Amino acid sequence: MVDEKDIIIGHRTRYECHHNKSLIHRSIGVFLFNSKGEVAFQKRSMTKDTWPGFYTLTASGHVAKGESYFQAAQREMEEEVGVTGLLFEHVSTQLMEDQREREMGCLFKGVYDGTFLINTEEVEGVYYFSKSQIRDIVDKITPHCLISLRILGLV
Repeated sequence: MVDEKDIIIGHRTRYECHHNKSLIHRSIGVFLFNSKGEVAFQKRSMTKDTWPGFYTLTASGHVAKGESYFQAAQREMEEEVGVTGLLFEHVSTQLMEDQREREMGCLFKGVYDGTFLINTEEVEGVYYFSKSQIRDIVDKITPHCLISLRILGLV
């Protein structure tokens, strides 16, 4: 748990952070682009407790206790889509808010033309979309992913 300046002020469970909007927790998001400039979206598994079946960043998740944003990004990329050893560029870190929660979200991006080894418990699939195709699925994209797309100027 952090304050609005991203200073750690304590620790709470995922459940507590997702159900108490006064708590701010750290999260990461990574967007991978292929060499054609298309964006890789993961489609969330239908078993997820939040936004099942929606498109979101290539990988995303919470920062664990004692972990840096970059370490969390590497872990989530490996856990969700099987990508390891990739360097990411930091895009921004900012407070993000929706109707349920507040997160200090750290956004990374990278270029990747390899294959994905998806964790089917978390991810239904990974799909590349061009900028124009993103507009066609905007109603099927998670709120925090939309914020990230706006930061990157893609919607």
